[in-house]
Amino acid sequence: MNIYYSLDKTGHFHDAEDIRRAFNTNFNQKRIEANLKKLEAKLKTSKDYKLLSDYAVLLLKAGKTKTAVDILEQLSEKYPDEYQIAANLGTAYELDGNVEKALKFIKRGIELNPDAHNGSEWVHVNLLETKLKLEQDGTYLANHSVLNLSEEQKKNTSVRDQLMIQIRERFPFCKGPDPIMASLLVDLGDCYANTTSIEFAKAAYEIAQHYYGASTEIIDPRMAEVKNLLRQYSSLNVDRRALRYEDDRGTHLRMSPISYKKMLDDNNSINYSIDWSNVQSNADSLLAFAEIERVMPPTVEVEKAETQPKEKSKIDKKEEASYTWIYLLVIGLILGGGALLLYTKRKS
Repeated sequence: MNIYYSLDKTGHFHDAEDIRRAFNTNFNQKRIEANLKKLEAKLKTSKDYKLLSDYAVLLLKAGKTKTAVDILEQLSEKYPDEYQIAANLGTAYELDGNVEKALKFIKRGIELNPDAHNGSEWVHVNLLETKLKLEQDGTYLANHSVLNLSEEQKKNTSVRDQLMIQIRERFPFCKGPDPIMASLLVDLGDCYANTTSIEFAKAAYEIAQHYYGASTEIIDPRMAEVKNLLRQYSSLNVDRRALRYEDDRGTHLRMSPISYKKMLDDNNSINYSIDWSNVQSNADSLLAFAEIERVMPPTVEVEKAETQPKEKSKIDKKEEASYTWIYLLVIGLILGGGALLLYTKRKS
C-alpha cells in the first residue's frame, strides 16, 4: 500500500487518500439516457411513485427542468410527507429559478429527515437565503460569505465534510461564473486548511477563482498564506513511527501540490445529446405510468356579492325617497323666495 498524507496549517499530517477525487463539472448524458429507459420500463410494470421521483431527478440532470417540476408537484400533492419528494421538488424549484418555493420545500425536507445528506442540508438553506438576499442587494457577497462560518466552524471536521457533500452534489448543476459556488469553495478551502490539507485548500481557492470567478481580493490573501506555509513546511516528512498504528507496510508519501484543473472532471466529453424521440419526457404520460391522477390547481370562485351590486334594502329605498323630497322642498323654497324678492323690488 502507498499512503498519501497532507499537512494542515499547523504542520500536522493527515490521511489524504480521498481528497484527490475530482469534481464532476457536468452529467454523463449517455448514462442518463440509459437509466431513463430502464426506469421507464420498471415504472410501467411496478407503478411505483418512488421510481417516478427518481425519473424526475434524471430529467433535472438532463435539463428537462419544467417537466421535472410538474411531475414532482403532482407527487407532492399526493405524498406531502415523503422526504425524497419534498427535497427533490425544492431542488427542482431552485433550478427553475423559484427560490422562495425552493426554500420552503428544502426546509420541509429537513423537517421530514434532518439527517439526510449527512445532516448537511443547513448549507442548502443558507445558500437559498443568500440568493434571496442577492435579489435585494447584488453586492451582498462583497462583505459576506454564503455560510459566514466562524473560526471554530472552520476547524470542525463535520462542517468540512457536510460542506463537501453539498458542493459535490451542486457542482455539475452550476457552471461558472457563479458567486454562490465561489463563496462555498472559499469556505471549503478554509476548512481543509484548518483540518486536513493546505495542498487541497490551495486547489479549492484556485477553483473558486478560475472556474467560479471569485475576486482577487478574497483569494489573494489566502493563496499567499498557503504558499508561505508550503514553503515553511517543505522540509517536513511523515513520521512513519507515529503512523505505524495505522499501516506499517508500504510507502507513506507526502502529497505534492494539486493541479486545480485535474480536479475538474468532464463527464460528457463527447458532447453526447439524448435522443428524446426514444425517451419519455411527457409529464402526463409518466404520471399515468405510476397511476397518479393529475390534481388541477384550485380555481378561486368569486362570490356573487363581489361581482354584482348589492340589492338595495327596503329601508335604503325609503331613506333615499325621503332625501329626494327634502331636496325638492329646499329648491322650491329658494325659487319661491327669489320670486318674492324680485316682485317686491319691482313694486317699489
